[in-house]
Amino acid sequence: MSITFQDLYTESKITEWMTKPFSGFGLDSRKVEPGQIFIALNSFSQPEKTLQFAQSALANGALAVVSEADLGLDNSVVVPNVRHLMGAWQKQYLQATQPIPAARILAVTGTNGKTTISRLVAELLMLQGKKCAVMGTTGNGILPNLEASSHTTLDALHLQNALHDYAEQGAEFAAIEASSHGLEQGRLNGCDIEIAAYSNLSRDHLDYHGTLEAYAEAKSRLFKFPSLKVAIINIDDEHGKVMFDASKANPAQPKILTYSTTQTADYQVDDIQYSLNGANFKLITEQGEFEVQSPLLGHFNIENLVASLVSAEQAGFDLAALISTVAQLKGAPGRMQVIRDADRLFVVDYAHTPDALIQVLKTLKRHVSNQLWAVFGCGGDRDRGKRPLMTQAALEGADVALITSDNPRTENPEQIFTDMKAGIDFSAHTVHEIHDRREAIKFAVQNAQAGDIVVIAGKGHENYQEIDGVRHWFDDVIEVQSAIDTQHHTPDSAYPAQ
Repeated sequence: MSITFQDLYTESKITEWMTKPFSGFGLDSRKVEPGQIFIALNSFSQPEKTLQFAQSALANGALAVVSEADLGLDNSVVVPNVRHLMGAWQKQYLQATQPIPAARILAVTGTNGKTTISRLVAELLMLQGKKCAVMGTTGNGILPNLEASSHTTLDALHLQNALHDYAEQGAEFAAIEASSHGLEQGRLNGCDIEIAAYSNLSRDHLDYHGTLEAYAEAKSRLFKFPSLKVAIINIDDEHGKVMFDASKANPAQPKILTYSTTQTADYQVDDIQYSLNGANFKLITEQGEFEVQSPLLGHFNIENLVASLVSAEQAGFDLAALISTVAQLKGAPGRMQVIRDADRLFVVDYAHTPDALIQVLKTLKRHVSNQLWAVFGCGGDRDRGKRPLMTQAALEGADVALITSDNPRTENPEQIFTDMKAGIDFSAHTVHEIHDRREAIKFAVQNAQAGDIVVIAGKGHENYQEIDGVRHWFDDVIEVQSAIDTQHHTPDSAYPAQ
């Protein structure tokens, strides 16, 4: 079946090219194919090149150009809100030319927890015998076969292409991370999101959103989708009310369900018992009370697990059956990922915001019998205001703080370290500063004692370190294991003289 652009966009004037069959859309002028329509989005970094990209696309055989502003080209149409329309266009094009039952979409938003919740939802549904795609920071695909992702939430065209591809492979469900950038830029538009979950919100991405209020508002867009049937909200988080109000005002009138570890909610956690093997707790629901034995470390992973269980239940599965599979859950790589070494514990986690680091350290403080270490840095070309807050979080939450490099990107590392130490009183704390991340990890492994827990924070699943705009291979998990292996073949070291 052929389809024309006129079938998708009826508001524009009738032109010859609009009535011709076309073969979808393209965003990269270098990869556009004859018969495709090139969408010329204004470039934030190189606005003067938008026209050049459009001309290049036409030269490469593009049928026409759709742009946000008038580029003065023949075979073009101006659609100012094209960013918010192109996802729906691409989905409509794909369904018209290759009809297939779409995967049911469960989406998760929040500062922390998106990756873990979406991954756990996919694992839970797979354990119920259903194919579930997962899309987010740690990769896209149908478990266990994931491919690296360029963004937490893909651009609208690639997102729709991927969802259609996963449906063709038999995925009945898709668990998607909904980032604030993705929501504000309309990348999820066109998705019939059925179930939406909210984890929490803390300071992050203010370099983009400007204020915490604007950041929360961007997150709340997930709960305004007209397709929404169920909203699942963490009411322990102070910004949960923003999501609750957005859900309440949604004309679709979704069912609103709450979860909490501290107060009465639709899904309430009680009687938590922590151990180095995970956590046991009671889940109180309208269906009854359930004993849950989780292999995941951390209080916030109890919250993440509950959000995942409720999401999967609302997709049509029995809660007791879901809970019976919890012991088999693995979680996302780089999220409280544990490397054990005799009587020491090393934990690699993606915590890269002050609140995330506070929560990781607070959680692990319950388990440590000796000293708790925090190995951390701050990324370059990002919000400078959170850098001293990260340091303060480490000093307050850990017994030993080790300041090191994260991803400097294109920023001078010395400026990052200066920012991290600005206004901080280190006098009452044990602090080390080792700029080379590999050497910092080696130092922590060599000097951690029996009963210590060492958190290596900030990069999590990433297998690179970006320096001067170049990504060099680097994996915290592998670096920790390598340092452990090396230590076992060398004499024990001790703290260097201070």
